[in-house]
Amino acid sequence: MIAFKLALLSGMLLTVLLLQGCGPAAQVAVKPDFKPPAELDIIYVVPFSSTLVPDEVKETAFNDLVDILNENRKKVGVQQFEIIKGELKDQDATWLAKQLYISGEFWSYIENAGCCNTELRIRARVGLTEPGKTVPTFEVTLPLESFFDHDRSTLEKEKILLAKRLARELAILIIPPLAERR
Repeated sequence: MIAFKLALLSGMLLTVLLLQGCGPAAQVAVKPDFKPPAELDIIYVVPFSSTLVPDEVKETAFNDLVDILNENRKKVGVQQFEIIKGELKDQDATWLAKQLYISGEFWSYIENAGCCNTELRIRARVGLTEPGKTVPTFEVTLPLESFFDHDRSTLEKEKILLAKRLARELAILIIPPLAERR
């Protein structure tokens, strides 16, 4: 079983590396005390904050991430990933302290357009906070870049493609550590 988990984690990390190519690399920080409880029915997801990120990018990336996590909930061993309504600061601190939850942010969105092509960039940070902890014990920082020619695509289409790719790559990095806790 351990060999299977290691092979799964290695395969997912290799996939992320191949997707990254020569671009900026994802950073994963796991604190030594990262040990999410094995018996969980729900992992909560706090709506991600964002700074100067277009709504369609932010909403697509967040919603697709939660959808991908829910599609993989059996691997993780939970019934569902549930979105918490409202911001993190608006939640009951006593209740939240007893939950495993995912929080994050999108920032540094840049559209660098020239006459014939456009480069898109965005950064995301996701943290998993365990019951009884006040800061994340697992964090992922993921920068992404995209480039397209104006005669082959549109800005609107490429924004959505970047958001969907961001969701996929974040999920690839989040799922294995949660699955290993079982």
